[in-house]
This record gives sequence, C-alpha cells and structure tokens, in this order.
Amino acid sequence: MKKAETNPNGNNSLQDASRIGRTSVAKAPEFQELYDYETKNETLADAMFPYQSYLHKGYVIMLAEQNIISKDEAKKILKGLQNVDELAENDPALRLYLPYESALIKEIGNLGGKMHIGRSRNDMDNTTNRMFLRDRLLDIISSLIQFRIELLSKASGHLNTVMVAYTHRKEAQPITFAHYLTAIDESFSKSLDRYIELYTRMDECPLGAGATGGTSWPINRARVGELLGFKGLVSNTIEGVAGWDHISEFASDNAIYMSSLSRFASEIQLWSTDEYRSVELNDAFAGISSMMPQKKNPDALERSRKAAANSVGQLMSILTSVNAVEYQHSGTRSPLEPKSLDAVLAATHAMTGLTKTLQVNKEQMLKYARENFSTMTDLADLLVRKNDIDFRDAHEIIADVVNLAITEKKTADKITIDMIKNVAAKRNQKLNITNGELQEALDPVQIVTRKVGLGMPAPTAVQSMIDNGLKDISSKKAWLEKKQSDLQKSNDSLRKLILNYTN
Repeated sequence: MKKAETNPNGNNSLQDASRIGRTSVAKAPEFQELYDYETKNETLADAMFPYQSYLHKGYVIMLAEQNIISKDEAKKILKGLQNVDELAENDPALRLYLPYESALIKEIGNLGGKMHIGRSRNDMDNTTNRMFLRDRLLDIISSLIQFRIELLSKASGHLNTVMVAYTHRKEAQPITFAHYLTAIDESFSKSLDRYIELYTRMDECPLGAGATGGTSWPINRARVGELLGFKGLVSNTIEGVAGWDHISEFASDNAIYMSSLSRFASEIQLWSTDEYRSVELNDAFAGISSMMPQKKNPDALERSRKAAANSVGQLMSILTSVNAVEYQHSGTRSPLEPKSLDAVLAATHAMTGLTKTLQVNKEQMLKYARENFSTMTDLADLLVRKNDIDFRDAHEIIADVVNLAITEKKTADKITIDMIKNVAAKRNQKLNITNGELQEALDPVQIVTRKVGLGMPAPTAVQSMIDNGLKDISSKKAWLEKKQSDLQKSNDSLRKLILNYTN
C-alpha cells in the first residue's frame, strides 16, 4: 500500500484535501460543524422520536395511576414499548405514531390500543415537539453563554487596543476593540434574555387536549406534564393543539440573534480584508482557493452569515404558514426544522472559536485612528472649550481643515495650528489654542482615555461593562444549570417508575 503523503508541516494531506495552501493546518471542529449541519438529513420525526417514546411511557403510567388501566396492563404495555423502541432504531417507519402503535399491538395484542385512551396525534405531536424544542433551546442558551464568555475574555485583553468606530462604513470616532466587543456582548445579552423568557412559554404541556376538545376520561393532565418534566400546562384544549406562537417566537428569537451574529461576522470579515488588515483569522477557521495560492478566505465567517440568512427564511416560512390557516390544528403550519436549529448552534460554535483565536493587528488599528480623521470631533470640541464659539462654527471650521489636509495630502496627525487659524480667519474667527492642546486633541489614545462616562470607551468604563456582563452571565449559567438539573431529575424519576412497573 502506498504511504500517505504529508505536507511540510507534517499533516496528512489526504485526510482533508481542502486543507492546503495557506490554511494547511487542521480545520477547527467548530468550523467543520458549519459543513456537517448542511449535510445532516435528520427529519423532525427522527428528532422527536426519543421524546415520543418518553411521552408514551409517562402517559401509560398516568393512566394506571388514574385507574383507567390496571397496573398489570400498564406493565405489559411498557414492556411492549421497550421492544418497539428497539425495532424503531432500525426501522424509521416506526418513528411515526400509527405504525408505531401498530407494531405495539403486534407485540402485545389489542391491549396496545389502550395506550391511546384520551389522546390524539394532535396533542401528542405538539407535546413531543415542545420537548424537543425545549432541549434545543437549552442547547442554544448554553452555546450563547459560552460565546459571551469568549467575547468578554477577548475584550479583557484589549482594553487599551485603540481603533476606529465606523458609521456608514466611514471612520467615525476612536474607541477600543474592547469597547466594540462589549457592544456585541450587550446585543447578545438581549438575545439571551429573549431565549430565557421563551423557555417558560415553551415549558408548558398541551397533552390532554386530545384532538382539540379534550376527553371525558378522568386523566390527570398536571401529573403527565410533571412526569415529562414540564413546569406548566397549556390550559385551553384548543390552544393546546392550535397554538403556534411558541414556534414563531423561537424562530423570531433565532432570526434576531443570528442577524446580530451576522453583522458581527460581516464586520470582522471587512476588517480582515487585505485593504483593512486590522484582524487576521486563525488558519483553522479559514478556507482556501483551489487556484490562487495567496488566498486565505474567511470561510467560517461567510458560512455563519449564510446560516443567519437561513434562520430568517425559516421565520418567514413559519409566519406565512400561520397567517394562512385558521385557529385550529392544521398540517399547513410550518414547523421549526432540526436543521435550522443546528444552523444556529453551528454558527454560534464557529463564531465562538473564531473570536477566541482572532489575531488583532493593534498597530494597524491605532494607525487608522491617528491618521484617518476620526479625531476631528474632539478637535472641534477643543475649539468650543477654548474659544467660546458654538459647536456648529467649530464643526464647519474643522470640516474645512479636513478638506485642506486632504488637498495637501496630510493625515490627521499632521494638522497644524496654522492650518486651523488660517481657516478660522477666513470665517472671521480668531482662535487661541496651543500646540500641546492640539496634539492632545489629535491623540486617539488620550481621546479614549478621557471618555470615562457610562458605556464609553475609556478602559475603566469598559472594565465596568465587562464586570457587569460577567455577573449577568453567571446568573444565566445558574439558571441554565437549574433547568438542566430539573429535566435530568424528571427523566431519572420517570425511568425509575418505568422500572418499578416492568420489573
């Protein structure tokens, strides 16, 4: 057998043929996830099947507790369910309810049909869907918490990394990279709040609604909801099968969050261009050109932005489908597909790893801040403070100074007192500033340091935002751990009850 070729860095070049050229290092697992979710073919039925199995068992136990079926009947049904679950692992057709029920009846006889007392596929599907979405919601919350941790960790290392903030893609004012990252964190904190608020509404059990009008059987809806780990109930039976706002809300929260993530990715991509050279992606998160050896493509950024676009599309599909249907259970409604949730997770994981490993060109950032006229607002403020003129006059004087500097091919840090005074004289203004004051006004580092107000870019102000963000994350982590623990306890409790019935 021919020995596998290796590249000069010692990597096996045949393991991943895309890792060549300037990105010959191994692809980051978080980056690979952006490829894997696109090729994953999990259906919603497949994703919900494990929850359907738990639902059946919990419901059978409730029926026995309510003396609707005997404990011996419950035991036989539960044992039969275990056998059918094993069959369904190799037969996807059994992951749909009616074929599944038919397989149960073949296993244990007509007794299997008693499992369906008081139920409909309508309330069952809505329940298993909520169980599935509840877990995915916690997964997204967990990933977003980790993303915020990495953002603030990165910010902590760049409190003094001065850069330019942009508006309309034009240089605006000096800030720091830490100030920028805490802005992203604040945006994401609001998405995290929205997800957490949604969880309470998602964590409501509709089981017992039947087809839409409930049942005359003396079922215990609260008990079956408890067995399945729900903290609340969807009270009205019509809402139990017709309600879709939790689906729309989840899709909306995804679209809002992913749009914010996409804007962050877009900006990082802009700054990583050969023209900006302000940041550099770690090779493990970049792609290559098959033709051009100099290329190092921002592939993780673009694929994350693509995932964001898909999230917006999923929202539009759901809203359109709900708008076109009456307030009742209907197959017209579009669900949240597993792939759309995988996209959110993949993009979040990729951007978390990309942020953690992002290389920042501090010198280039500072150079732009010094030379590209982002300091002009502070220069105008100096004229107002020193010469008792109104800001509009100062604004127009400095605008003319900028035009003059551009004509003379001078950068912002080369502006002189004479340039300012000559422009002011043409406007019948006499100004009094010293060279020391001018240099201080033109220094982006000093400008940033002076802006100590709440939410501003001075290191002390940004450190306060980092501290507050970490406190918020800590409380959110505690919330998440409590919810995960509650669900685990509920699952463990149901398993024990199943064993008590089947042993």
